[in-house]
Amino acid sequence: MYDCLSIFCNSQHVADFNRAGSFHVFDSKGGQPPIDIWRSLAEENIQDVLDQVCRSLGLQSPTKLPPSTPEVVVYRFIAALLGHSAFGKVNWECRNGYFDTSGMEECSINKAFNSFPEAKERSRIPLDNDLLNIPAYRFWFVKKNGKPVICLETSGAAWNNEGQSFDLSALYKKEKRIWPLVWAVASHLLP
Repeated sequence: MYDCLSIFCNSQHVADFNRAGSFHVFDSKGGQPPIDIWRSLAEENIQDVLDQVCRSLGLQSPTKLPPSTPEVVVYRFIAALLGHSAFGKVNWECRNGYFDTSGMEECSINKAFNSFPEAKERSRIPLDNDLLNIPAYRFWFVKKNGKPVICLETSGAAWNNEGQSFDLSALYKKEKRIWPLVWAVASHLLP
């Protein structure tokens, strides 16, 4: 129904970041007005916007990055790659492994799995912490001009379109920086 990144806590839907730029928190008090993220970023510095988002969730703004668990490394990888390509001539996007329509039409497994056979096999293995017991939610596909070029699993595994596989956690432990990982996995895709 919406093209958004949802935040869940203990299987409860907490908030949505909508691709159109709004951030909406669902709370028991009747709700808060959405935050217009894109306009806020144009008018304020990033830390002020992060502080506003954290306050709306009832959280303290972070003073440092969270521990770099495999899942955190995957999301930092995605953010670094997409941030680097923002406003460029090439259309980059990241899509989840499960097409969730919130009941508006039939949900489905992302067809991008067909480009990454090892990830497709892993997506058949359920794990205890799979959102809604659907393994495909663990996977993300980075697309370049609509073509899937990188697959990432929140376990820290990654595959590129050249058939290479990577353990992002092991690579991160060597450098403690995200860009060496992006370069290792995606250098052939970057100008």
